[in-house]
Amino acid sequence: MSGDNTELTRALGRIEGKLDMIVASQSSLNERMDNMDSRLRHVEQQAAKVGAISGGIVAVGTALAVEMVKRALL
Repeated sequence: MSGDNTELTRALGRIEGKLDMIVASQSSLNERMDNMDSRLRHVEQQAAKVGAISGGIVAVGTALAVEMVKRALL
């Protein structure tokens, strides 16, 4: 009977150790995910700024081109 208890205690110890490893791994993954999210947010903000600026430049360029075509035809 005491041999059974010893085996159960060892098995529970192994399970507890594995769960501790899983918890530590999960914590590490959460930290990495937060870092990637932060970097991605920065990249998306930069892309939005560049998109807005280039959209404005294209709009002004198109307006200038239309005006030049109007003057050339009239």
